[in-house]
Amino acid sequence: MSMADSAPEALNGPTVPGDIVDAHVHLFSLPLLREFVEADPSASPRWKKALEEGKWGRRQETLPDLDAAGMAEWYAARLDDAGIAKAVVVSVLPNSQYMREFVAASAGRVAALCNIDPRTPDAVALLEREMAAGFKGVKLLPVNRCYHLSDPVCRPFFDRAAELGAAITIHYGVTVDPTGDLRYADPTDLSPVARDYPEMPFVIAHFGAGYLHEALRLGYQCKNVCLDSSGTNNWMDYDPHGYTLAQVFDRALTAFGPERVLFGTDSGTTAPYRKWIAYQQRRALEEIGLGERERDLVLRANAGRIFRLDGEV
Repeated sequence: MSMADSAPEALNGPTVPGDIVDAHVHLFSLPLLREFVEADPSASPRWKKALEEGKWGRRQETLPDLDAAGMAEWYAARLDDAGIAKAVVVSVLPNSQYMREFVAASAGRVAALCNIDPRTPDAVALLEREMAAGFKGVKLLPVNRCYHLSDPVCRPFFDRAAELGAAITIHYGVTVDPTGDLRYADPTDLSPVARDYPEMPFVIAHFGAGYLHEALRLGYQCKNVCLDSSGTNNWMDYDPHGYTLAQVFDRALTAFGPERVLFGTDSGTTAPYRKWIAYQQRRALEEIGLGERERDLVLRANAGRIFRLDGEV
């Protein structure tokens, strides 16, 4: 029996083969946006508008109005319905007490990565606080925040992240954020960082979001770099190679091996969980004939190991 079919009290325990772990989901709510906007008067008009209207995203969907404990309960029920054992929320807003309370209330069912700009003077102190609060690592957004991870100013942050055992997920490539800058989108920028911190896992989201070939070359060079499959992967629509999703998985698994590819849906909280993406990706793995052990690595075990979802390793 998989964990997702187990009794509710067992759902926060270790995962087992047959379970599915979503390594890349999001969380947005009215209280979270309110906290962020109130703490930062210079916050983007995009965030302020979302708070005023109670709507989010391109489809202007309603933001949940739940406190952190209520959100943890709601998120767990959402995963139950989708047959997902555990999930990892990749935060896009920094220094959030709401998220700390959500992590605590989730009690291991939903883990989270915090959001930090590694260039800021308080980056190391904030990282220490977030890891102590139960976050499993960090989500970095160099395309959105317009910086290079290879910038020497980021080194103290990575030094401490390595000491703390933090995992790092990075959004390179295209973005729906209108303020994004593609000059910072190339995963190759990670090369000297991954090289110099060989024990720290780095996960490039969305198969590189249009920068698949750069990500594949980086994965060949640096054995601590991984890929997640999250999202619609609609960057394939304009990729000149005309890949299918099965072919993208095949390329990724060939270059990285099954131990460094993670399943994800990029589901948010203002629309139903993306069951169709989960189904589509499982079918793609079947299409390429991936064995049972390798499927379990992609769908569960890699995320459990990298983000320490089943205890310290």
